[in-house]
Amino acid sequence: MNVQVRARFDDCLDLDQIRARVTVRPQPLIELSGIDPLIAAELMEESLKNIYVPNKFSLSFIKEMLGRASLHNADLFKSETEYVSRVYNPPEVEKFPVCLTGLAGIGKSQTIAALRKVCPPAMDFNCSHFEGAIELISHWYVSARGKSSGKQLLLDVVLGDLEAGKKTNVAKLLVESRRRANLYGVSLAMLDETQHITGSGASKVTDILLTMAAIGLPVIFVSNYSLVHKLIRRNSEDKQRLLSEPRIMLPDHPESQDWKDYVSECIRVCNGQIQVETNDLIIELYRSTFGIKRLAVQLLKLAYIECRSAGRESIKLADINKAYKSSAYSSNSKEVEELNLQSLQPRTTGIHLDLRCPFDLPIDRNSNVLNFAREDRDNRVNAAVFDSSLNEKERMAMKHIGLLPGDVARSSKQVRRPPVPKVSDEEMTKSFLEIVDSLKPTSKPNKPR
Repeated sequence: MNVQVRARFDDCLDLDQIRARVTVRPQPLIELSGIDPLIAAELMEESLKNIYVPNKFSLSFIKEMLGRASLHNADLFKSETEYVSRVYNPPEVEKFPVCLTGLAGIGKSQTIAALRKVCPPAMDFNCSHFEGAIELISHWYVSARGKSSGKQLLLDVVLGDLEAGKKTNVAKLLVESRRRANLYGVSLAMLDETQHITGSGASKVTDILLTMAAIGLPVIFVSNYSLVHKLIRRNSEDKQRLLSEPRIMLPDHPESQDWKDYVSECIRVCNGQIQVETNDLIIELYRSTFGIKRLAVQLLKLAYIECRSAGRESIKLADINKAYKSSAYSSNSKEVEELNLQSLQPRTTGIHLDLRCPFDLPIDRNSNVLNFAREDRDNRVNAAVFDSSLNEKERMAMKHIGLLPGDVARSSKQVRRPPVPKVSDEEMTKSFLEIVDSLKPTSKPNKPR
């Protein structure tokens, strides 16, 4: 058997090489001051979206999945006889899929895209049993958005939507899928965005996932917490197959090097459009987004719009506070506050299941997030107490020099009217007579008849 084919995944398992191949550092932005503020904000958002600095979890996950694919590939190409046998008589092997889950916007799809970059490219393979070269591919990838059944998934992805395949049943399609997977050396299957399956019912999702698992490949399916909560309510035979291999992607810790590297990269890409101390931005951005990078991009975009509205060309800390309180970010700010509340008061029931991890988390991870949430709450309470101790002149002076945090400044309330001064009876009588004298009769009264 060709040694190069058996070892095609070996060059993909080094962490340093994985990091170098998947890291994306966009070019710094050009000067945006001469561009319309809304268009400039869109340009900033696009550049920030393209940033991908893998954290420890992503690197470890990519290496693990490539390792599983490498084992499957080595087993498939153990010998030419074994390979040909699997093509003509594909074995019925069921492998439990790996569930990659996490909060929406945390970076799951970006991690899958990075994994696809590292997978070995297509290569030609010559086998004496077949005429001509066979093009081997390393993986199958499909977005589950719009899929309604396991049969449709096999038709669209594995079989290329063949007209002849529509007239057969799922059992025959599975046999053909196994045969093609072995023929083309497919060693990994990725199913993204499973929460967007048509109908989003747990039964449909279960059908699709079990169909993919029955092909016999290492399978990854990506899902938000909301779908996993539905799958947990399934029968044990489904849960044991679908949720036995969870991989939970959590937000970076605010003091971790991964989060610092990401924020530093945002500052570099913005190229002077952010005039905030790095340490301050690290803390403020995490407090306003809970470490969710999709929200970080949106918040910086809104902060840039705020700074341009104020007549400035670069973002300051006050702009981030205004962006957090803006109507465009209000729905996200409520979710961030709910996540912080869950960190301080963990509960297992209630609403917002899409924000609650369905699996038990490590104790050290809970303690790290809890410590940050408590420290942030204490700092805000102290700032609010300090603000309440200032008089109006002191508060205006602190706000003028930028030392008063925007989130503790007193909200604008309706000014109360000063109380009416008390007057004596003599003054009231005098005022009444003055009013009577000022009134002139419009006409003389008629004489009675």
